[in-house]
Amino acid sequence: MKNIFNQKPLPEKVIVRLEEILFQLLPVLEDSVADGRAVDAELSTWLRARRELGSRDRRFLSESIFRHFRWMGWTRVNLKLNLPEATLLSALLEQEAPTQWSEYLSKKIKLKMNLESLGPLSLAEKTVHLNKAFDSKLTEMQLITADAELVIEPNVLSDSLPAFQLRPPTWIRSRIESEELISIFKDEDIPIQQSSQQPFALAIPGGINLQQRLEKGSGQFIIQDFASQCVGHICAPLAGQIWWDCCAGAGGKSLHLADLMKQQGGLLASDIRDNTLIELKKRSRQAGIRMIQSQVLDASKETPGMHLYDGVLVDAPCSGWGTWSRNPDARWRTSVKDVRQSARKQKAILQNVAKAVKPGGCLIYAVCTLTKPETTEQVEAFLQTNPIFELETFRHPITGEQVSEPIQIIPNNYNAMFIARFRRKN
Repeated sequence: MKNIFNQKPLPEKVIVRLEEILFQLLPVLEDSVADGRAVDAELSTWLRARRELGSRDRRFLSESIFRHFRWMGWTRVNLKLNLPEATLLSALLEQEAPTQWSEYLSKKIKLKMNLESLGPLSLAEKTVHLNKAFDSKLTEMQLITADAELVIEPNVLSDSLPAFQLRPPTWIRSRIESEELISIFKDEDIPIQQSSQQPFALAIPGGINLQQRLEKGSGQFIIQDFASQCVGHICAPLAGQIWWDCCAGAGGKSLHLADLMKQQGGLLASDIRDNTLIELKKRSRQAGIRMIQSQVLDASKETPGMHLYDGVLVDAPCSGWGTWSRNPDARWRTSVKDVRQSARKQKAILQNVAKAVKPGGCLIYAVCTLTKPETTEQVEAFLQTNPIFELETFRHPITGEQVSEPIQIIPNNYNAMFIARFRRKN
């Protein structure tokens, strides 16, 4: 998506106003992150109280703020730049060519480097460029919490770092023939790209408000990250089966299961939070899906009665250390302690819900993270204490290969996802 400052020159008074707002917000949000509060929630609350701001202003603030946290490890933590300097450098690190915003800032701010757009460079090239310009010793690892090295395999971490510094697109799942939906989007002048691995997975540039832009076809797609869609394909539920999504949240994966089942059979979606299930009910109505039942329960302690299921999906609460491109501030407000806490919760959930899988049924474990305690170590511990389960071969949703071990989807222009498929022995 084009930067808003490349679309049409803005009056300088508008730029000055946006600058003032941004530099008022950033210190507040940095403090929020230090206190462990998520930027998206804080920013949403702030924006709801300021209805006078237009969509252009909101998008500019959102893009600038999340870009700030993507590069904060360099700009603020290691180079010790002030907010205006950090803001300018983060813009230069991402932009493909000079913008009205960067040119405006460059007239006021003098950096130790030649002002140029660094967006086309690789992350490694950016590292070299900045070290030469600032006479520094920056490393790629400084862009994330140092704790990551303690719980993520080195090769997984190094492969993931470049993606963490990119703004991912918004992924949607088409509920009709993709070509038809692509045509609808093109009629609305919305850029859209089809995945080569999953034909019903489509990407649009981040920041586009689909509710405002797209009136036609709203029930024909569901916003769902590509990696999240992969979970449904590995579940591979059949029409007429009975499934339980035991940590459903707002229900993106529940809706996918229902579509894969052609709305035939039974599907229970549960969560410990009532508000998320209310959102799921709303999304189900919008999608015309009536087969999903919902129930508030704690999957670490409860099961829905004595019923046994053909399949149970455990999309477990996790540290989210695979979503740092979409939530760049999370790398500065979570720690290994949070990872360990999540792992304990996941273990309790797996042990409990395994009782609800019928003989011959399957259990799917999925987490959007990269850490060993929440992925490979979790699978090993479960198999040791549950000998009636074994790993099952399935088709890799990206490569198409048959795999007999859990898979770790590395973040690319989508979130990370670890997925294991177990089968209960007869």
